[in-house]
Amino acid sequence: MHRLTRTLVCAVGLAGCGGTPRATDAPSAPVPRLAALAIPGDPAFAEVARDVMAMVMASDPSVAASAGLFDDATGVASFAPAAIADRTVHLDRDLAALRARPWRTWPVDQQIDFRWIFATAETARRQLVDERMFVHRPAAWLESLSNQLIAFASYAPEDRARPARVWAQVPALVAEMRAVATAVTTRDRDTARTMLEALVAMAKADGSPEAAAAIPALTGYADELVALHPEHEFVVVGAANYAWRLAHAELVDQTPVELLATAEAELVRVTAERVALGPQLTAPHEATAAQRTRATELSRARLLALYDQIEGDLRAATVAAGFVTIPDAVGPIHARETPDAMVALTGDGGSMNPPPPYIASNVGAWNVEHFHAGWDDKMRLEEVVRAEGWRTNGMGPYAAHEGFPGHHLQLSVARLNPDPIRRILVDGMQNEGWGLYAEEELWRHGGLGDAPATKDAILRSYQFRIARVVYDVNIETGAWTLQQGADFQQQTSPGQAKVNEDVLRAIQWPTQLVHYFTGKQQILALRVDYQRELGAAYTDRAFHDAFLAEGSIPVPLIRAKLLGTPVPAIDAP
Repeated sequence: MHRLTRTLVCAVGLAGCGGTPRATDAPSAPVPRLAALAIPGDPAFAEVARDVMAMVMASDPSVAASAGLFDDATGVASFAPAAIADRTVHLDRDLAALRARPWRTWPVDQQIDFRWIFATAETARRQLVDERMFVHRPAAWLESLSNQLIAFASYAPEDRARPARVWAQVPALVAEMRAVATAVTTRDRDTARTMLEALVAMAKADGSPEAAAAIPALTGYADELVALHPEHEFVVVGAANYAWRLAHAELVDQTPVELLATAEAELVRVTAERVALGPQLTAPHEATAAQRTRATELSRARLLALYDQIEGDLRAATVAAGFVTIPDAVGPIHARETPDAMVALTGDGGSMNPPPPYIASNVGAWNVEHFHAGWDDKMRLEEVVRAEGWRTNGMGPYAAHEGFPGHHLQLSVARLNPDPIRRILVDGMQNEGWGLYAEEELWRHGGLGDAPATKDAILRSYQFRIARVVYDVNIETGAWTLQQGADFQQQTSPGQAKVNEDVLRAIQWPTQLVHYFTGKQQILALRVDYQRELGAAYTDRAFHDAFLAEGSIPVPLIRAKLLGTPVPAIDAP
């Protein structure tokens, strides 16, 4: 999973990271602004595209922060009625202007940009006017706020001025949250409380007067949430909005019912394949004496160093396998403990932050599980054995997904694309689809070895992502409760499973959990057709390089470029 941004260095004053920020009263070197970025193609389209991106950033300023457009990221999210009304006017005007453009007459790359901007505008409007998740979800404000602050601390730790401007707006943000989020559910309350606690820790670590002044507002709202007794445990966007998202935001040509049936059939197949593989699996090797010694000496730094070694080995394995090119401009990815403010939404570990496109650093971050000094000898040994045995356990697919040849490679290549639309607007389905696809591709090309345990780890990772489709569709369309989703995920008796952060993603980010499986299926189908088109000239490397070169856009749009098929149409108004 990919979220936000960070740098090689963790010592930037983030709660959960440690260290002391470098302070200065002046902002860092000048950075680009959205208004100054050159968008290719029709000038009238470029003006509209820039406005659509500005509206997206107004709802979520962390989009600007994660792109390195720091001067565009010094506001905070707002869902006040006046702000929504203004944004809706902009988006309605933008959609009308887009419909009036003769986009079908343009070159294919400009048609692709048009279609991606149109989908982005439609989705932004739908979220504001129809779904209105902010009415029950304080995280609509808090998620963006924490991601902004993490981005500043990660990539511009010497800049105290911009974060101070953000912190100064937090009391007003909390007041707006209190006034607008009037239907907070139990699950949304609990998520918000965890995020507020982390934000208070970040404010204390920041140490600026502005951050200190934000603390009473944050703690006051947290106290209000403690006393709150919500009417509902959770709410969902519902079947109609879910189907709309698949068709319009994700450009998926399946209904929720069809997608669910596809996933259930694939889940049966993969489960049977794992069962058949079972007799070939052997018991894990006993830990060596050297591993036991390393376990007793394990520290946060040494655990992160083990993870860094995995990614270094994976980069070398990807190069040796030769199925995709790693450009020289693609930097390393380094492990860090997941920032505390992200844990409530992502869980502890299982995410990454690519280098922003508009900064100099090319270093990415792999957000991994926290090290705990209180671990006993058994737990420490398990961590060492898991990290060092990554080729034959779940660590291999996990690391490949987040780093090489997964998200870090994919998004670092997209970062090199000269088109701002392809660099700033990241399509989640292409993103997560590539991450899951890359796990299997590395294994298929020999980069993880040929042990039966390795194949089982690849299948187990895939099986987990297929299962996500089942509980995401069922929960968000109203067929299941969160508890039913957790019971299915963990294969327990009814009511016995814990509703964990992964299941909660269904209500935090509707359709995000289907991105992995559906995106991988789209890539596999495109590969088959691309190979048929090229015939004897086809190579996996040529396909992967061509695919990644198109940037962070939906797979159906990449299909139009690689195969010459029509860019998907837009619906009539």
